[in-house]
Amino acid sequence: MRKLFLKIYISILLFLTSVLFFSCSEKNLIDDDWRLYQGGIFVLNEGLYGRNNSELSFYDFNTKIVTPNLFEKSNNRSLGDNANSMFIFNSKGYIAVDASNKIEVITLDGKSYGLLDLGPQGSPREIFILDENRGFVTSFSKNSVIEFNPKSLTITREIPVGRFPEGIVYKDSKLFVANSDLGKGSTISVVDINQNSVIKTISVGVNPRSVQLSNDGKVVVGCSGDFFNPNAISGFYFIDPSTLTLVDSIKLKYHPQDFVINKNNSLFFINDLGVGRINLTSKLVDTVFIDGMQINDIYGIPYALTFDEPNQILYVSNPKDFTQNGEVKSFDTSGMFISKFDVKINPGGIYIHR
Repeated sequence: MRKLFLKIYISILLFLTSVLFFSCSEKNLIDDDWRLYQGGIFVLNEGLYGRNNSELSFYDFNTKIVTPNLFEKSNNRSLGDNANSMFIFNSKGYIAVDASNKIEVITLDGKSYGLLDLGPQGSPREIFILDENRGFVTSFSKNSVIEFNPKSLTITREIPVGRFPEGIVYKDSKLFVANSDLGKGSTISVVDINQNSVIKTISVGVNPRSVQLSNDGKVVVGCSGDFFNPNAISGFYFIDPSTLTLVDSIKLKYHPQDFVINKNNSLFFINDLGVGRINLTSKLVDTVFIDGMQINDIYGIPYALTFDEPNQILYVSNPKDFTQNGEVKSFDTSGMFISKFDVKINPGGIYIHR
């Protein structure tokens, strides 16, 4: 599962936390008019592992209405088991459904356009699509990056990388792939897409899981550290894509996880205590920018986040106890709560679409 170690860690905290109640939910309705869903947020809900109940929700910025079962409503079937991530390309959503070993492709009204069966142990995690002919997805169980054709939905090739890869990002004809190795990894595989092979392996922190590009074009690697060690130190590591060298790092405790970088050079990240913030210009770290209990009043730990740049709003998901329907909360850049809306079980991905 995408956040296997986090969920194990959370289960340990079950005996240490108490349940509070928090209200002020946005209105949730189903819009029966088929349309292109834009001007809002797609929320990819993982569901419960083995239950085949992943789902896609959509929140409309203007109406503030939530369509909670967009995929099921559109197709009269489940999205699959453990939907992990989504990549929007050419007015279609490419959804990595991990335990179903497939990439489900939808038009942006939620209707299924087709699917790519990755075969046994295909376990797709993160997708990057370069153009209509070349797409790439990390395959967790195959220890590879699978190249596919986004138009014909056929597999082109498999490129071996490190063990249990998760995050992937593209820069200068290269893919940078985070090799998590079930929490024990510490490397990034650099794949040259012209050679279709790994040209370098770069050492970073423990448990690399997410990779993104900074505003100045560096590859930023989020490393969560050892979830079974409460004092583990990892953090964010910065790679120069032109020299393929590690050029900087910001070491952190409390298991940093999903992160996003805005245009003001602030890096927002999830950790055990809530949401932290780093000024990448000054390197000033605010470990608790938003206290976790403001987001998740059961465990105090959020699940996913994204940043709405035009409106300067941070959206953070709350999985509650990982077995019931969750929610997404919004905050301004000072950390003040704005509003929230209900979604489905284990909202693990938030994607703004305009």
